[in-house]
Amino acid sequence: MKRIVSIVVVFMVSAGVFGAASGSTRAGRIHCVTDISHEFTFYFDGRFGKNYVGENGVDVRNWGTLHKYDLSNCNLLILQSGASPCRYLREDMKAVERFMNAGGGVVVLGDYSLFRNESRYRLNTLAKYFGAEFVRESAKKPLKGCAVLEDEKIESYSAKLIKLDNRFGWEVLVRDNAGGAVMAERKAGKGRLVVASRQLCGRNPNASDPINQVWWKALLQDISSGKAVDAKRRPSSRMPENESRRQRLPIQYSDYMKSYADAIYDVYDECFPVIEEVMGVPPSEGMLTKLILLPTGGGGFSSGSSIGLAGWWGGFPEKKYGMVELISHESTHSWVHPFTEPMWNEGIATYVGILVGRKLGLEEDASSSLAGWIKSARGDDPEMNKYDLANGKDVPHGVGMGKPMWIFEELANDKPDIVARYFQTKRRVATPEKIKKYTADDSVSVLSIAAGRDLFAWFRSLGITVERSKSQIEIQ
Repeated sequence: MKRIVSIVVVFMVSAGVFGAASGSTRAGRIHCVTDISHEFTFYFDGRFGKNYVGENGVDVRNWGTLHKYDLSNCNLLILQSGASPCRYLREDMKAVERFMNAGGGVVVLGDYSLFRNESRYRLNTLAKYFGAEFVRESAKKPLKGCAVLEDEKIESYSAKLIKLDNRFGWEVLVRDNAGGAVMAERKAGKGRLVVASRQLCGRNPNASDPINQVWWKALLQDISSGKAVDAKRRPSSRMPENESRRQRLPIQYSDYMKSYADAIYDVYDECFPVIEEVMGVPPSEGMLTKLILLPTGGGGFSSGSSIGLAGWWGGFPEKKYGMVELISHESTHSWVHPFTEPMWNEGIATYVGILVGRKLGLEEDASSSLAGWIKSARGDDPEMNKYDLANGKDVPHGVGMGKPMWIFEELANDKPDIVARYFQTKRRVATPEKIKKYTADDSVSVLSIAAGRDLFAWFRSLGITVERSKSQIEIQ
């Protein structure tokens, strides 16, 4: 309790300092919009708001084209981007400018990185318009707070420097050990603009690293205080504004992603019947109703009914295999319902992608992916008998992915279609009418039926703690 109280006290002191420095009366409530239309990351999909807006207001996301979002009932806009091919349009800059002229606060978080062979960092198009430029040069630690942050501790990951055009009246808030700017602010119309290295805030997708939380919270509340909002009317997240009906499902995308839409859907359309062949069953009822294109090169997601796909995953569109594996992976997450897999939810999804790649003639890439995952698993579990997939605790990522693939490859020596057999059996014997929760014990029972032999002793020899007596599903 003492620690919690001390944090609250420090926050209130910092907030008071900020208020005194700016001469403004704090609005007391933040309506924050975090823009993920130029680069989607799981951290900025709610985690930034959790760490730094928190109880002071709400944080919603803009997935669509930036200048088309209605900012009238918002007072804080977070813009962030790294290696992205998505261009910032002149209409985007004008929309941000109008927002600040009306008193809104804007934070631009940059992490200088070039997309493939491009010669420019896209966020700089917007940053330069407002008198700043993110540069490649790394900041030298320790970092030092200045102005309202003079007495604050400054934490960071691998921060880079920012070049400032002094004609715009910048005030540096954080400098590196050599005096270079890492964070700065200036007035912009009736509002405020902050530019900062993205590495001054957290990065873990579970929001477990709220670095600089005390002064970030105070700063965000301060710079958002120049624009009144209606606290009774909550802002809304906005999904990509374009939706095209296709044969199998609609595809949703922003203006920035238009050039990728047809190419990605063509791969999805090619993969769909092959996924169904590998899985041995059609998609679960109510699943796979929408495909959303994400402006990122890293990963995707499945909510069951919707799947999100990284627009340039694995070198797409120049390289095809990565997109085949990603589409199959995220589709599998929807396919396995009504029960997710308790031991190999991620591993089996990528394994299905590998099998689909093989069937589409991409054998070399598929085999390389499989070999890489199994090698990764053996790096931590050489004999495949050390880590307990049923327990799930402290299982290295490579083991969690590669060990299930190895298990299914071993079973495929006797039953080449073991994946299809498994999911056909699961659909038949593991239904919500029969069981409430699908456990690791149940999954081994289902796999045993699919393989035609009791696999419990083998799984225990692999260090996996499953018991036939605990399963709700009887092996005939």
